[in-house]
Amino acid sequence: MTRLSEILDELADQAKVYDVTDQSVRAARRRHRQRFGMKTAVRVTAAVCLIAVVAAILPLSFSGGTGVPEAGPGRLDGEPAALVRPLLDAPTRGSLAGDRAYLDAVLARITGDPERYGLPDDRARLRILFAGDVPGKRRLVIVAGFTAQPRKVELTGSRGASARRLDLTGWSDLEEPIVRTEWRGERLDTGYALVFGPAGYDVWVSERPRYLADGTVGRDWRPEPAGYVLRDVADMPAGLRVRMSRGETVLYEGPVAAVGAKRTGAVDPAPLYGRGTPAPTAAGSAADALAYQFGLTGPDVHYVVLWSDAFEVDDPNGTGTGMGQIATVMAVTADGGGPYITIATDASPQPNARNHPTGEGVAGDPAKALIAMRLPHFTAEASDALQIIGPPAASRAEIRQGDTVVTTTPLDDGVGRVELPGPADVTVRVYDEHGAVLAERAFADVGATPAGSVEPELKGWK
Repeated sequence: MTRLSEILDELADQAKVYDVTDQSVRAARRRHRQRFGMKTAVRVTAAVCLIAVVAAILPLSFSGGTGVPEAGPGRLDGEPAALVRPLLDAPTRGSLAGDRAYLDAVLARITGDPERYGLPDDRARLRILFAGDVPGKRRLVIVAGFTAQPRKVELTGSRGASARRLDLTGWSDLEEPIVRTEWRGERLDTGYALVFGPAGYDVWVSERPRYLADGTVGRDWRPEPAGYVLRDVADMPAGLRVRMSRGETVLYEGPVAAVGAKRTGAVDPAPLYGRGTPAPTAAGSAADALAYQFGLTGPDVHYVVLWSDAFEVDDPNGTGTGMGQIATVMAVTADGGGPYITIATDASPQPNARNHPTGEGVAGDPAKALIAMRLPHFTAEASDALQIIGPPAASRAEIRQGDTVVTTTPLDDGVGRVELPGPADVTVRVYDEHGAVLAERAFADVGATPAGSVEPELKGWK
């Protein structure tokens, strides 16, 4: 099934607008050749660039029939690429992996009507990657074609459903050596998250990371005995992350799923050190997003506004044009550091939210943090502005490439903005009024991994 992260990636590539609406989701979904047969079901992502959107617009409702997967070259024959072949050659995972009769019934159903599933009619070219009962009282079967352009389909039903009672609920191209899929019910507190890859790799999990005062993240890893990760979203631990490795070589490391927690307590909209003006709507949305993604709630977590201000919005649709708000909010944990995110809201009566991948990350002591980011935007064209939020004593910033100073800008209580056309790959250095360096950090535009990413997704094949 399509994850919203895949949809957002395409939206970002084509429009450079980091927001999802019903219309744009449907368009991207069509381009990815996905169909959803479960109404009022939501598949959400752990991808960081979707945090604000998830918090702002959930629940989404996908409707329409499952349709028939379209044909195409390499769908029914040929040899799979070396990148995905180890996944296709891996044994079936899941609680039904050893139930040969059930697996045969699934294959018989597909080969009996192969056009319905867009898969080969030859059993030798079919691979059941996963089969089993999953949280949310559901049964899930994932089948892929052993072909030049492999397609995987997902069949789902209620727990214990026979092979003939499964519904085709989604399909996608198999382009990577791992599978990540997630389903949440209408209330978002039921469902599952599943991640698996090829055989022969050690699978590790880590949860409840420590966000330290120096801006680093501390994690403890433990082996996952099943060899794949399957979790109930109702009990999703904070910061759950998976790693697949062989010795020192990491095939994949990334988040399993968003926690889905609700923020507890109020957010003081007054920005720290008087940096900007209060923006309560944007600040609340940012805090909600952090709680949802990372599960950072409770008495040991407090949300602080690192910077906020009014934000001029030009909405192509017109409804949100006017003076909106923007806020960078950090969840400060007991260890002294925490993740932050920047959210902009428009002037609509029910504000829409935008974020930008470079506007999130992990910071240590808020008094020493240095953030450099592009601003969220509501139009297809991004701004050339680079926003800087530094220590309150910082009075000047330099943008450097190696030993060359590209440009400088004054800072007011550590805050300033400079025009820097992208794509940029620079170092930002800030000074106090006496010329002493207070902090510096790298900044890179979106392309690979934005500098400052909370914890980047690592793909060893790229």
